[in-house]
Amino acid sequence: MNENPVGGEVLAQGSGEGAAFSAPGVSDDWRAALPEDWADRLGGVESREEAMAALERGLAYRPAASPEDISLTFPENFTGRVDEGVQKGFCELCVREGITPSQAQALLDWQLGADRQMSEKLVEDGTRVLKKEWGSRFSENRSTALRAFSALDRRMGGALSASSAGRGMANDPAFVRAFYEVGRMISEDRLSTGALFGAADLRESAEETYNGMFRGE
Repeated sequence: MNENPVGGEVLAQGSGEGAAFSAPGVSDDWRAALPEDWADRLGGVESREEAMAALERGLAYRPAASPEDISLTFPENFTGRVDEGVQKGFCELCVREGITPSQAQALLDWQLGADRQMSEKLVEDGTRVLKKEWGSRFSENRSTALRAFSALDRRMGGALSASSAGRGMANDPAFVRAFYEVGRMISEDRLSTGALFGAADLRESAEETYNGMFRGE
């Protein structure tokens, strides 16, 4: 066995043809100081620094071993509905793909942010279309559409506004126009009192109940 003392330490590598001994700064081939199987696994790494970085990443990598290892946190202002089955499926996917709990949370945060951006853009685009079409009557027409939507939703026991389709309607120009046309066919008194559908229990106005829907101002 050959020995090469470096700074008071001895680094040794097995014997045999091609055996080499090295330490940082001593040999041009930094792999020579590693066990043979290590050197083979690092065949695509070009420098000692890259190898060290890969080692540090590996030491810090702790993938979730089970779905229970992942605890997802939703923003305080999150207004969507969390389906337990979908959430469980996402956690199971993270386990299969070797994703860490922190990476799973980062993916969720990104998805929620992307959904929010798309929703805001839908509102902006829809508002721009309706303002161009309705001009100075935009606010008045939008109020008519809102009252029609509110009356119908009360008739349905709130099922319309609670559904994903209903929330989408509130900012889709086609549906806003549709509810506006419905509102035009119904007298203002009947819309405001709920008499259209025989709804006697009107605890609050449509504007209070659906504040933020049919946005645009």
